[in-house]
Amino acid sequence: MPYYGHFDLDEVLFFLSERDYSLFDFYSDYSDEEAVIFTKETGELHICNVPEDSIPEETVMLVIDALEHWDECLEQAYDWLRFWDFESGEWNPVQECLNDRGKREFEVSETFFGLEDWPCCDYKEYCLKQKKGTEVFSIEFEAGHYPLGFNLKFNCKDRRLYKIVVHII
Repeated sequence: MPYYGHFDLDEVLFFLSERDYSLFDFYSDYSDEEAVIFTKETGELHICNVPEDSIPEETVMLVIDALEHWDECLEQAYDWLRFWDFESGEWNPVQECLNDRGKREFEVSETFFGLEDWPCCDYKEYCLKQKKGTEVFSIEFEAGHYPLGFNLKFNCKDRRLYKIVVHII
């Protein structure tokens, strides 16, 4: 029976490295079936499009690699998010709008592996460098009291941010 508590990232990395999926919940929400676990750092961690009660070896390796470099991915995300101007509702890469306030303003709510299309009402989309045909993961941020979500997509192979989808929550 799955445990619905929040784990540390190190604990989740241990579970994955040991191939122990007993604390993951398997259900269908964003894909045919996903493995879900709740972490303090990643919010709800969804590994999408997995077979029943297991995670393919290649996917496990991609997830472990990305999570081992979690801080680097967050830095990339915050480097982009600090240029979001809530007053104009636009990304302004010329003027830093949030400075170091960005880390307090945005909270990670969910992380997705293997989910190509984000199922939401898009508001704006920014492509930094499109990477087609590669495995992706995304980090979903919520912005305090603003009704916007920010889904930042990364290429699994090099963990580089390549697309931002701003959507209405």
